[in-house]
Amino acid sequence: MITVVAQALLAAVPIHSDPIPNHQPAPDQEPPRHGHLWSLPDGTGLHVPPGHLVHDQDTGRVCCHLCGRWFVSLGSHVRGHGYSADDYRAMAGLLRGRALVAPQLSAAIGQRQSRAYRRSPQVRERLAANQERARNGELAQLARSANAAGNDRLERSRGRAEQLAAGRATRSRQRHEQLASRLSASAASVLSDLLRAGYSGGASLDDLARATGLGRSRLRQEMTFAGITVRPAGRNTSAGKRSRARAAERAAAARVGTDDLTSWLAERRAAGWTLTQLAAEVEHSTHWVRWRLPGAVDR
Repeated sequence: MITVVAQALLAAVPIHSDPIPNHQPAPDQEPPRHGHLWSLPDGTGLHVPPGHLVHDQDTGRVCCHLCGRWFVSLGSHVRGHGYSADDYRAMAGLLRGRALVAPQLSAAIGQRQSRAYRRSPQVRERLAANQERARNGELAQLARSANAAGNDRLERSRGRAEQLAAGRATRSRQRHEQLASRLSASAASVLSDLLRAGYSGGASLDDLARATGLGRSRLRQEMTFAGITVRPAGRNTSAGKRSRARAAERAAAARVGTDDLTSWLAERRAAGWTLTQLAAEVEHSTHWVRWRLPGAVDR
C-alpha cells in the first residue's frame, strides 16, 4: 500500500539536479555466481529464491534472479532478458512497488527527490493533487485493488512470515524477562525450586502457570526437567482440591467486588435472591453456591 502511494506522490518529481553517487564496485568485488538452485512452475531456473531480492552488503549490489549476476540497478539489465521492470517483479514474485536497485542507490534517489521537493515550488504544486488523494484514502483504495490483483504474494507472504517470527522472538524474550522478574521477587532462586515448592504445596498446574507466566506445554516441560512427577488427570491430593476451591472463591469474589464472598452471598440470599440469581452473578452453578450457603434451600 505504501509503495503505491509513494509512487503516485513521487511520479511528478523531475529527474534533474544533484548527481547520484556511483556505487558500482570494482569488477573483482562481484560475488561469485552459482547454478540454478530454484525454479519457477514453468521450469525457468533461478539463482535467487522467488519472493526475495538478494542484496550483498559488501558490494552494495543486488542479484539477478535469471543469470545470477550482480548489479547496482536491475532496471535496464532485465530488458536484456526480455522483461520490463514490472514483468520481472511479477516473474520473481516481488512486490509491485519493489525498487530493483541497491539500497544505497535507492537512498540517494530518495534524498535527491526530497531536496527537489524542498527547493522547488513547482514540484510541490504538482504533488499537491496526489497528496490530497492520499489524505482522502483514494490512493489507499487503489493500492488495495492493485495488491489483490497482483502477483506479489510470494514476497508478501515472506514478509508476513518474517514479521510473525520476529513477533514470536519478541514475545519469547518478554516471557523470559517476566519470568526472571518473578523469580527475583520470590524466595526461589531458580525456576525448578519454585515449581517444586508450589506443586508439593498443593498448587495446580493452572496456579503455577499464572505464577510463572508459562504456558501449559512449557510448564510441563520445565516440571519434567526439574524431576517433578505430574499427578495423573482425575487424581489429586486433598490439598490440591482445597487450593483450587480457594482459587475459585477468590475469582468469584473479585467478580462481584467483595473480599468476603460468604457474607456477600448470605446477605443477598437473606434479601430474597434465588440461587439461580446468585449463581449468575458469581458465574458458577447453583450447586456451587448452595455449598457455600450451608442449610440453604432453593425456593
